[in-house]
Amino acid sequence: MQLTVRNLLNMPELKIKLISENNGIDKHIVWAHTSELENPSEWVQANYLIMTTGLGIPKTAHKQKAYIQRIIDADLAGLMISDNMSAPKDLSTLIEVANENQFPVLFIDYHTPFIEIARIVHEANKDNKDLINQQLSRLLYEHTKELIKEHNVKDLLNRIHHLLNMPIYLINIDNPTEALFKCEATPPEIQGRLLDFDFNATEIQKIYQKSAVTLHTVPLKAQGFTLIIADNNISRDLLQNLALIFSLYIESKKEYFYQNITQSGEFLEDILNDNVSDAYIEKKLPSFHLNIQQSILLIAEPQENINYKKILFKYGINGLVSFKKDKIILLAEEDHLPKLQQLFPLVGISDVIKKTQRIQDAFQEASLAYKNCSAEFSVQHYSQQNYSHQTLPKSIEEAQRIFDFNLGALYSHDQNKNTRYIHTLKAFLENDRAWEKTAKILHIHKQTLVYRVQKIQEMTQRQLNSTADIVELWIALKAGEILGIIEE
Repeated sequence: MQLTVRNLLNMPELKIKLISENNGIDKHIVWAHTSELENPSEWVQANYLIMTTGLGIPKTAHKQKAYIQRIIDADLAGLMISDNMSAPKDLSTLIEVANENQFPVLFIDYHTPFIEIARIVHEANKDNKDLINQQLSRLLYEHTKELIKEHNVKDLLNRIHHLLNMPIYLINIDNPTEALFKCEATPPEIQGRLLDFDFNATEIQKIYQKSAVTLHTVPLKAQGFTLIIADNNISRDLLQNLALIFSLYIESKKEYFYQNITQSGEFLEDILNDNVSDAYIEKKLPSFHLNIQQSILLIAEPQENINYKKILFKYGINGLVSFKKDKIILLAEEDHLPKLQQLFPLVGISDVIKKTQRIQDAFQEASLAYKNCSAEFSVQHYSQQNYSHQTLPKSIEEAQRIFDFNLGALYSHDQNKNTRYIHTLKAFLENDRAWEKTAKILHIHKQTLVYRVQKIQEMTQRQLNSTADIVELWIALKAGEILGIIEE
């Protein structure tokens, strides 16, 4: 049987209606191809029927004319548009050009799946057993070009689901029930069948359950991922084609992600070293898929022999990452914290950053929290630090004000004249103002210490025999430690 558009129109159960003139409907259909591209003609052959939700159909008249003309020039059998979905409301130009060229344009009911049309066409042309694999091969080739456009994995899954009319899920085998790349999680009814399954097998496997659809697990070349396809009659060749498509997708995404991480590390170092302006930061951040208003800065101790780039990719954690020899600095969105806290032995976490001007402050907050980590308290939040005194600064902004007011002049003198007055003051107070002991620790003569203390008093306008002045200077020193100006 040679299937035509007329044959499809004569099947009332399909709910297809002709919206162009009654011409060109007797052309043989060799295959039905789903496409949402603005130029689908590039991926089809003569006598193909194009099926679309209308997403790729342009809204303007001159672009509609070019769209339908490309399809006509490809010598296709017709254009089938899903009714009440994504097509523009005004298709008058498209239909006009179709009529001029005796080319059929059809509407198909929203509830009629494209896969049903594909099945009918396949049955009518079943002498060609490779048709469906040809279709998947074209889809593969099409997506190799689309990958550079950073298509979302959810879009890819939905597209293939719509094409084949069968559920398909991308699974992280380290955590089979968790959503990957922010796509939809595996449904609960399937999750229960996956929990006790061995995903490490290299061959296609089947999971059976009485009175349930067969689940096929298809391991991908991209290590750590597998596809789950729910269907009783799907062919092995088709499964392998799908595995190839998604392996290619993931590897492309991984390469892009790794490049982005390298660039992000350099960018983060520039921010922390104050080498870039706030305006440049705000302009650059969106390219790293980061919402600064919902982000935190994290300093963590890495574990040996763990590829953190790979882990961040697997869990879709975007951000700015700087890998140091003994620690990792990560700027990421706060909703990733539950996962991140499990990846590191010690973690210091800043408050929510909210604005670019606070990134450096957040680094200081995370640094302070990280210094307070221990085996017993491996995760520390800056906002939850239990300070030893109620009057100590509770924020970076407050610490800066206290330090500048009390020790700003002394610090400036040290920086400009290469003196050690702040270091001397800290040692003097830490040793309870004991002259001999402090002089010995500083490796200076007692008279040198006396001279320095006098200069400190002059520049700070504080007296080191006054309890009130000592308290103010001591709190200012602690503020300097919070800011990272003074070593603890």
